Amino acid sequence: MQDNYLTVEDIATKFKVSYDTALGFVKYSGVESVKLGRQYRVLESKLDEFLYPTKVVKKKILHRPVYQIIERK
Repeated sequence: MQDNYLTVEDIATKFKVSYDTALGFVKYSGVESVKLGRQYRVLESKLDEFLYPTKVVKKKILHRPVYQIIERK
């Protein structure tokens, strides 16, 4: 499967926002991008990973007796 690079214009069209909004998203959101001269490019797969993360973060559950939990309050 070939992965496509999206321009800022492509992203603006895809999400129906202005060019400036899409440019601000690419520059400041933290999505992985490549700057070629004055243009930004984003891999479509990296954009999908950023917008729709599949990694689930689980909280560590401390196993303590009930009386210790009640006494803390």
